[in-house]
Amino acid sequence: MLKTEDSFISPDYLFEVSWEVCNKVGGVHASLTSKAFTLVEEMKDNYILIGPDILRETHQNPEFIEDRFLYKSWREKAESEGLRIRVGHWNIPAKPIVILADFTPYFSQKDKIFAKFWESYKLDSLTGGCDYIEPALFGYAAGKIIESFYDYNLSVQDKMLTHFH
Repeated sequence: MLKTEDSFISPDYLFEVSWEVCNKVGGVHASLTSKAFTLVEEMKDNYILIGPDILRETHQNPEFIEDRFLYKSWREKAESEGLRIRVGHWNIPAKPIVILADFTPYFSQKDKIFAKFWESYKLDSLTGGCDYIEPALFGYAAGKIIESFYDYNLSVQDKMLTHFH
């Protein structure tokens, strides 16, 4: 919730972005799974997580249940825009909606993307190795996904909050 001077404002949509969505690596995974039930109960399908599609080539991620009909028309539009995504549910008790992002197409554009980050935000990427490049490009892909979702599904009246881990 956001607090104004005299009241709280709840978002209509909450996007949560993490490398550990459907990808058990460390503590963020545990944090996300433990709070998912409460957020799904409160926000229903307006709580949407975004994670990396790290097993995209096998489609055998045991934590992800793909649903080709969930947001079908938006997914098709997003794919026509060049976004490579899979939509479904996280295979945890709360079963929140998840969008998995294949960020690998951005590797060929990384110099252009990082140049823009430098020009706009003075974000230095010259010394970043793979442990920097992959998460940064995943974050970039997540931003493009959220932008596409917003443009297709939401209006200016919708209040959206995004939390990046």
